[in-house]
Amino acid sequence: MKPKKLQIYLATVVLLIIALVLPSGKFLWNDKYWLMGSILIFLFNTLFAMRKISGAVNVSQSKFNAIYFGSMGLKMILALIFIVIYLNISVIPNKFAVVFMLITYFIYTGFEIQFILSKLRTNSEKDKNGEDARK
Repeated sequence: MKPKKLQIYLATVVLLIIALVLPSGKFLWNDKYWLMGSILIFLFNTLFAMRKISGAVNVSQSKFNAIYFGSMGLKMILALIFIVIYLNISVIPNKFAVVFMLITYFIYTGFEIQFILSKLRTNSEKDKNGEDARK
């Protein structure tokens, strides 16, 4: 397993454990289920975006830009929809749960940005080595 994906899975396990051990006075079990659901949705969305982006890096710059901004926009829209659904369905909406969901969103977005930067760095090094060989 690649180190980047291992970090994502490790962060997911840590976030799930944190969601489970949050104090019962502030978080009901219903809130904890919503938190675990948000963690899993952001995980799958990030893995899907990483898969799509890794294929688009080598195709063209315009395709990469479209996939990158599309995946980031999709992730943001899904996060907002999930939070709005939580706020409408939950009997007693918990502001701490919303903050936890937003923090989770930013953690997975950070992993996605880290992945993209590493892909772009290796791609630019290949281009640089190719230019040196042509000289």
